[in-house]
Amino acid sequence: MKINRLLVVSAFSVLIGGGGFLTSKALADGFLIAQNQSPSTEQRQPGEGRRGGGKFDRLSGITEAQRTQLQQIKSASRQQIEAIPTAEQKARMEAIRNDARTKMEAVLTAEQRQQLAQSAPSNGEGKGRGFKRISGLTDAQRTQMREIRTATRQQMEAVLTAEQKAQIEAIRNDTKTKMDAVLTAQQRQELEQLRQQKQQNRSQQQS
Repeated sequence: MKINRLLVVSAFSVLIGGGGFLTSKALADGFLIAQNQSPSTEQRQPGEGRRGGGKFDRLSGITEAQRTQLQQIKSASRQQIEAIPTAEQKARMEAIRNDARTKMEAVLTAEQRQQLAQSAPSNGEGKGRGFKRISGLTDAQRTQMREIRTATRQQMEAVLTAEQKAQIEAIRNDTKTKMDAVLTAQQRQELEQLRQQKQQNRSQQQS
């Protein structure tokens, strides 16, 4: 099912880009931004929908051969991750996501909801940035939305079993090792800096 693949792909991007264990926070962040109308990575043409050329394209001297190898590693890992949640678990995650989005939209004014609808481009670019693009959010609204996210993460925490989380962690570690082997020492250092910057940005957004 398309939405289930999008849910897993979103979680995968969090897993690869942020580092660390795929906990409830990563699950919630990934699943909350999945959009039915957004094409999955596999459905896009090469290079389509990459923001700013993509994270790897920001590495010094990245070659086409390296990009190909990295994409192959990501695709293989994604297939492994997609096989971990059961159909029932994916359905539960989708229900949690829909409930959270409904609650978040209820916090917004009619004008803000219109901004949110207009901020989701049909080609999938900028996926997950809709709420960030809403103007005029009050402190009270931001607080309510943070509380909704927190509650959603707690619900997501109970979806996967400890064994499944351990499987995902093993895949993440293996993926990082394989990707690092493709990159030069300088590129690995730059990639780690990008990961750390992403973690800092995410922490600031949650504060």
